[in-house]
Amino acid sequence: MLKEVAEAIERHDYKTAEYLLQTWQQQEIDNPWVVFYTARLAEVKGHLKSASQQYRELLQQTTNLKLIGQIRQRMECLDEIDAQNQQKVKEERLKAIAQANRDPVNQEPGIFILEPIPNEAKKQAAQQFAQIMQLDPYTARLQLPSRAWRFYRTGTIGELQILKETLKSVTIPCFCATLKDIQNIKVYQINYFLEIYPIVTVVCHTNHGKPTLIKFEPSELVQRVEGILPVFEECLEVGIRRKMERRTRTLDYIQFCDLHLKERNIILRLCAQTYKYHQGFAFLGKNTIDEATSRDHWNHLITYFKERFPQQSVYSEFTPFAETAFNFPETLKLIEPNLELLRREDTLWDQAFHLYSSLAFLKKS
Repeated sequence: MLKEVAEAIERHDYKTAEYLLQTWQQQEIDNPWVVFYTARLAEVKGHLKSASQQYRELLQQTTNLKLIGQIRQRMECLDEIDAQNQQKVKEERLKAIAQANRDPVNQEPGIFILEPIPNEAKKQAAQQFAQIMQLDPYTARLQLPSRAWRFYRTGTIGELQILKETLKSVTIPCFCATLKDIQNIKVYQINYFLEIYPIVTVVCHTNHGKPTLIKFEPSELVQRVEGILPVFEECLEVGIRRKMERRTRTLDYIQFCDLHLKERNIILRLCAQTYKYHQGFAFLGKNTIDEATSRDHWNHLITYFKERFPQQSVYSEFTPFAETAFNFPETLKLIEPNLELLRREDTLWDQAFHLYSSLAFLKKS
């Protein structure tokens, strides 16, 4: 039976080979050669991953030296084919990148983001990611996020678009954006809401202090971005050798909420520290407004949006995203933060929040 199966596979008579293997398996259930030729049939039919897995499992189970030799020979062939395929994919990508970069538009600097993947889908995604990015499976699995966006790399937008299409073809979620698109979004700092129904009226100003009145329909508000930013202070502490040392520590956290008006290309930015709670619409109610703390005012303001727009998209995983963005300080320094926090020293947290919100804004399109 072995000879007949081998000959059928060699002449690409797959139907006969499948029939012979089924008959052989019924006659000799535990014969490892049946498994070997089942894997061999999968290999010649182009199912290389399935064949490789079957060979590896059989190699761990059998002690037949002749069979072990043939398994290793087939695995070496599969490894060679895999290496050739990877090289071919790499060459095609490089060719596509070179062609894309001929267009000046595709040479704009860009940012590439990996989106979170459910843990149950990570194993298969990591294998695909490892092959595309030429990584080992363990490293690939560590680089794929489970909870929040991961700022993965920078490059020309033409190159990043090709990478995006390649990864999305194997169902790895990702997206990219140019720094120019981020810079083109208009940002206004909200002073206070004058009215909220039926038309929302906002008193706000630009980053340069110019006052503006913006009115919009509630339906224009497509999503929100929430995050907290640390405020630092320098202090003197007693060190290990009982000497006074100057250190930086977190003094407080400031809450932010961005409102996205996509069709107008506008982000309206709320800051818990700078919002004028005693002007305009009273979210807390006029009877208790003088007794409430700033935190009470802010909580009622945010609660209003949660109740008024329960189905609205909310991006709130800023902190884990920021931790990955800090790996690209030179890129963050190119971003205007559009925040009004009095800081004694510059920090990249402000740029990271504006980047996070802007990416959410651009992704909506």
